[in-house]
Amino acid sequence: MQNRKLWKIGLLILICAMLLVGLQRLKETGREAIAPGPIDAAEQQLAALYSMGQAVTPDPFQLTLKWQGEWSSLLAPEEAAGVLASRLGLPVPEAGTVQGRVVYEAKGQIEGFPAELELTTLEEGKHYAMLRMEAVGDEAAALERLQEAQRMAGESLADEGVQAEWNAAVQGVAWPAAAAVGKTASGKRKLDVTFDKLETKINQLPKLKLKQAEEFADELTASRTYSVDALPIAVQSGGHRVALQLAVHRNSGTGMDEITIGTPLLTVEY
Repeated sequence: MQNRKLWKIGLLILICAMLLVGLQRLKETGREAIAPGPIDAAEQQLAALYSMGQAVTPDPFQLTLKWQGEWSSLLAPEEAAGVLASRLGLPVPEAGTVQGRVVYEAKGQIEGFPAELELTTLEEGKHYAMLRMEAVGDEAAALERLQEAQRMAGESLADEGVQAEWNAAVQGVAWPAAAAVGKTASGKRKLDVTFDKLETKINQLPKLKLKQAEEFADELTASRTYSVDALPIAVQSGGHRVALQLAVHRNSGTGMDEITIGTPLLTVEY
């Protein structure tokens, strides 16, 4: 009798354990099913970046986005560049030299936005393509048009086999600086005060909670890198999964704080 009771208890424990394992696998499958693909993720991240630009600067801001990555192709460099340019609706590329490498470049517009394609050969059968697009952020309609242009460009590159990754940045100016350098009465650097205001404005946006991972600062410039759970495109940096980098440069000549926001990391000058 006692053995039968112990056997029933053991069977019940086994069933509970199997149910827990099944539920965990179901959750993991669900997460995988709803994870956005590269094109959708870039569209989502662009919308978040756009909202940050609107939150931190009162003036229209400059927005730059890139699709870039390696492309395995047996086409000759000139022909390869021509294929990509044609697919993107850009003019015939022209050859130039950058740091001793031949670079094919095509400049034009994609859906009304300035666009620049560059293609460099890394080795025989392997090229590196970079598509750069620019826009001025001033209204919601501009974001929708830019998202459509970005999607078209990303899908076109992917269809040709380019292993393109996405990144983007916003550049603008915020509130005037009362002083170029120095500290507040409490001893805090004025540049850090500006940065704290910037973080507060972004943290007030829906779902965008910044978790600082790294930082750098000198007399007139500061940069901080963050993990942001709501942003799907991220990279590993210093043992952290980061998706956003902010930089503030205090222009002592104009008395303005110049702000740059990059995702997942900054790839433009600041």
